[in-house]
Amino acid sequence: MKRLFKGKLLIAAALLFLYTHASAQTPSDGLMMGKGYLCTVFNYSQGNWQQYWEGPLKRKNENIGTLTTQQFTLMSAYGIGKNLNIIAGLPYIWTQASDGQLAGQRGFQDVSAWLKYRFFRTDVPLGKLSAFATVGGSLPVTNYVPDFLPMSIGLGAKTASARGVLHYKLDKGFYLTTQAGYTRRSNIFVDRDAYQYDGRLYYTNEVQVPDMFDATGKLGFLNNWIQTEVFLDYFTALSGDDIRRNDMPFPTNRMLATNVGWFGKYTYATNTGEISTTAQVSRVLNGRNVGQTTMFTVGVQYAFQLVKQKAASN
Repeated sequence: MKRLFKGKLLIAAALLFLYTHASAQTPSDGLMMGKGYLCTVFNYSQGNWQQYWEGPLKRKNENIGTLTTQQFTLMSAYGIGKNLNIIAGLPYIWTQASDGQLAGQRGFQDVSAWLKYRFFRTDVPLGKLSAFATVGGSLPVTNYVPDFLPMSIGLGAKTASARGVLHYKLDKGFYLTTQAGYTRRSNIFVDRDAYQYDGRLYYTNEVQVPDMFDATGKLGFLNNWIQTEVFLDYFTALSGDDIRRNDMPFPTNRMLATNVGWFGKYTYATNTGEISTTAQVSRVLNGRNVGQTTMFTVGVQYAFQLVKQKAASN
């Protein structure tokens, strides 16, 4: 019973970094790489929490101490055209409970790729307004165990996503960005003959993972050297059940959270391109079936012109 009680406390570990900002052009921001330019990002993130929500009830983690989830992420964005980018990323994740009695997992999680298209840009009072559409997906690259929550590094589902982004930037450098997206998740197969979902017993090893909706608002400032922004993230599963009392979490659980944070970047030029250093901090304000996570991220990115443009002929 003690192991079961511990297990239910850690549901957020598997998805802790799914909704974080990478520090370059991403599927959900208002930035684009120029044609022929490549930006590669290397991030390290660490998240910790001691309190969690079991359904709507907030509880204190008194059995496992602190849950720590760490991640290294490699991410790249390339400008196929002036208004079209391709973005790809792969994280390496590991989980650990401070009392050491539950063994964590570690390994490469899911590879992701997106196409980002700027389909609208126009001058407006005091600045420019741009609109973007992003489509993409992900799939696991290793055979990690998805139903050993909370120590699982992911849910093991293939995904397909679509989102829209609006970006309003003032001529003085201040900007406002909003985005909303929908993620479709495939069913997964688990190493058990039956499981409970929403009070019913299902005699199958095929599990339906809830689809997800997410939205973000960002307010910031950007010029050639610095970027700083504050953001508010929200995500929610569109179906699912709650963690049962005195039981372990399961991939069918309905997770949702509101997250607030700050992101900063400093850029300096080199002979071959631009190098940027980044930092971010965020905190879950409210949620359901997730931990109240505080997360820190640091990173470095390098952007350069990979493909030279041909000079225009007279």
